[in-house]
Amino acid sequence: LVFEDGGNRIQRLHQLVKVHGENRLGLRQRREDIPLLVHHFIKRFNAIQGRRISRCSERVMSVLMRHPFPGNVRELENAVEHAFVVCAGNTIELSDLPPHLVSATSHVAEKADTAGGPLDLAEAMAIRMVLDRQNGNRKAAAAELGMSRTTLWRKMRRLSIS
Repeated sequence: LVFEDGGNRIQRLHQLVKVHGENRLGLRQRREDIPLLVHHFIKRFNAIQGRRISRCSERVMSVLMRHPFPGNVRELENAVEHAFVVCAGNTIELSDLPPHLVSATSHVAEKADTAGGPLDLAEAMAIRMVLDRQNGNRKAAAAELGMSRTTLWRKMRRLSIS
């Protein structure tokens, strides 16, 4: 993969793909990289197909962020490519994604949309990752996140994290 954007994260992601290969890069553990990869694939397919698709909707990003991606980066790339073939406008919508991907995660994405969209989704994922890393220890997770235990508890309740 060649990323045209600057930045450490893109360089790090490029290095991971180069060293480990696309199929071995686990999106399940690296969900924060999904928006970067989607942006990269949109730019790449625009150049290849001569299209002017500018972005994907928040609902699409919610579905992509929730999907387990057993096929890793290659599965995400195929989903974006499918959306390019089907998309009639300049924004990738939920109806443009492969049906199997939408049906597997659509009910979760609808819940995420009503819960505040991608920002809440990203916050919930960050909290879950830190809780996993701290083996469920809320005091340690709150310290790592730089917030009080009470704030962490409120966020967990608001985001339906048990």
